[in-house]
Amino acid sequence: MKKITHTVVSLLLLGPTFASANDISFSIGGGYPYFVIPEVSVASADLSQRWYGNYKIGLDDGFSAGFEQAISDNNKHAIGLLVGALGNREVDTQCDESQNSDELTAAFANAIGCALAEAFDEETTNGIGLSYSYNFSGLNQDGWRLRFELGYGEASSDDDKRVDGGINLSYEF
Repeated sequence: MKKITHTVVSLLLLGPTFASANDISFSIGGGYPYFVIPEVSVASADLSQRWYGNYKIGLDDGFSAGFEQAISDNNKHAIGLLVGALGNREVDTQCDESQNSDELTAAFANAIGCALAEAFDEETTNGIGLSYSYNFSGLNQDGWRLRFELGYGEASSDDDKRVDGGINLSYEF
């Protein structure tokens, strides 16, 4: 509990000073449901915390920003808080497959359009969530990171509220 309280105080009081503490890092990764995730981050002076922002690209896309705090002595395990894109899900698209037209070309085009709409009918869940990451070389160090995210939010195209999340593997440069 003491470490969580320290994280919240650091987040509120020291957050603006991180930009001057260390250089900006870049990472790129992918996973499910987002296939490509470029990310920029700024570390705290003691390398036990980081602020990040990323752009998640998949069948739908979105931005998220977050904060992570190392919870182990070797900085390999970290928990965090994020806001923005959490995940995406398939939505029910209504496709008119009726063949009112006598033209074969129009019926074929309609069938192709319905198939594409079914394949790419994902929508992003935007909200607030928690994350856990395992950093193979330590938080804010060059190397591989595995992150799990889970949160609660609202669908991007309607008011459906839902729990969503994802997993990604990335490499920090």
